[in-house]
Amino acid sequence: MTERDLAGRVALVTGGSRGIGRAICRRLARAGAWVAINYTSDEESAGETLARIRADGGEGDVYRADVSSMEETDAMFGAIEGDRGPVDLLVTNAGIASFQDDIDMPVDLWRRILSVNLDGTFHCVWRAKAGMLARGDGRIVCIASINGLAPSRIRADRLIAYGTSKSAVIGFSRNCAIAFGPAIRVNCVAPGLIDTDMTRDMSDDLRQHIIESTPARRFGTPDDIAELTWFLLSDAAGFITGQTHVASGGLVTLP
Repeated sequence: MTERDLAGRVALVTGGSRGIGRAICRRLARAGAWVAINYTSDEESAGETLARIRADGGEGDVYRADVSSMEETDAMFGAIEGDRGPVDLLVTNAGIASFQDDIDMPVDLWRRILSVNLDGTFHCVWRAKAGMLARGDGRIVCIASINGLAPSRIRADRLIAYGTSKSAVIGFSRNCAIAFGPAIRVNCVAPGLIDTDMTRDMSDDLRQHIIESTPARRFGTPDDIAELTWFLLSDAAGFITGQTHVASGGLVTLP
């Protein structure tokens, strides 16, 4: 693979304003893709992602949409298509979690988490797939979580809705890979504990416990997930579809 193996392709990364999403945006831009950076509310952070892409010599733009809304998702795709052309590479990264006690979780919180994490993935894939099928080429990576494979033994009481939504994303991706092949490759990435804003509220003792329980003896970084995502979107992964790729430093493994 060359450094700019995605040159000429249009990529959309949802939830691209910070953390894992920002790292993925920058990695795809370095590979030559023109990157549409989706955000919902943090326009400043999305702009910072774009500034970093441009500083690296890449190209892209920012697009606001709440992906839990099919109408807003459709409008975002229309704007990207009008500005740059159809989306060739899709990364569904937008997601939310609740860190309150889910045992007493209100129904509206359950619905909000499922609407962003699962419906948001569905809306973007469904909007992208028709054009990808017509062109005979498309590549999709859905960001899930190890909590979609195994319930958290650290915060299980706080992650019922989140873990359920990510399990559903994994199942959705597997089914789409079968339905859309051979034109579209669909894979899932299931990150483990990644050093982002979502994990920095942990106590030092808890962080150390996780590190000691992880064979790699560290938290992951957003760049770890970005590199795997780039690979799955590249030509080198041409025979890989319908799979869930765990990046957890060995904390969770697949049979």
